[in-house]
This record gives sequence, structure tokens and C-alpha cells, in this order.
Amino acid sequence: MRRFYDTGAYTHHIGDEASGLFGLCEGSFGVMVANRRAGLLLGHIFRRGAWFGQGPLLTRKPRGLAFRAMEPSTVLYLPLGAIDLIARELPDARRRLMSLSEYNQATVIEAISDLLLRRADERIAALLLRLCEADTATGPVTHVVTQAEMAEMSNVSRPTANAVLRRFARQGAISIGYGTITVTDAAALEDFLAQEA
Repeated sequence: MRRFYDTGAYTHHIGDEASGLFGLCEGSFGVMVANRRAGLLLGHIFRRGAWFGQGPLLTRKPRGLAFRAMEPSTVLYLPLGAIDLIARELPDARRRLMSLSEYNQATVIEAISDLLLRRADERIAALLLRLCEADTATGPVTHVVTQAEMAEMSNVSRPTANAVLRRFARQGAISIGYGTITVTDAAALEDFLAQEA
């Protein structure tokens, strides 16, 4: 079944009971993680085509992540009961469903790797590229994300994020709009990271 979420709405919260799986049809969702000191933080943004919320498929335990709509978004929702039925009826379904965990684990590993970069400008460039990876567009890719959220995801201060993003904009790699950042030249960001390595 299709579900619509307005900007800022959550599919579920950390600690909620196990429920189904979400396939992102339109829009984008922020992956919210619990931090011991800072509370709820934005760690990544899923874009169209991503599937998320698969944790309870494996454990049936309460939710360990929360997902917040970054913009008006539509998802395909599969309740646990429907997933169980599919898994019983189709022999290969369980393996295919579990492959979602591997896909999302790769995203987590990449996010951690990005955060281990020493310089703030490298972390921000890597984050911009990671957010573009799921998009199949060949031209500019626009993200509904604020500069403050970019600072949060790349673990830098807001003034540092603003300065780095302005520099990337002057160099033509990105353009900054109201609540949006558009990657206009991903190759330039790739080159920047390659030069810094």
C-alpha cells in the first residue's frame, strides 16, 4: 500500500514496535540515529528507489532507527504479515529480502568511512557524493537538505560547513538554494578528494 508523508513526518520512531518495510517512491527520508550525548541526529538521506526499515524482518525487535521525511514523500509500505506471506509462498523471497540488510550495511560502512576523513572539507565532499550515489540522474542532483543538516551529517560546526559549501559553490561544484543543495559537478568533488588523498 502507498503512504504519503509530509515534510518532517516520521514513518516510525526509535523504540517503536516491529512493523513493515518501506520502499521510497518519491521524495527523500533522513535516517535518524540516537546519539548518547546529542540525542537524535541525522546520519544519512535515502532517495527514490531505496528500501528501509528491514531491521525487524530479522529480529522482530523494536525499531533501532527513525526515518523522517525531508520533503513531501511517498512510500510503498509492506506490513510484516504481508512479508511473511510472501516469504512462505516464494522460496527465494527470504534471501532477497535479507539482501536489503547487506545493501544498507554498505551504506553504513561508507558513512563511517566518510566520517573518519580528517579534514572537514573532505568529509563534506564525501557526504555530498554519497548522497548522490543512489540517484540515477546524469545531470545535477538536488538534495532537500539545509546547511545545518549538512554540518550535522559531516560532524563539523555550522560555520565550517557554511564556509566549505560556499567554497564549493564558488568553484562550481554545487549550488546552494533555500533548503537545498544541488551537486552540479560531481566529478569536481571526486577530483578534490583524489587530490587530497
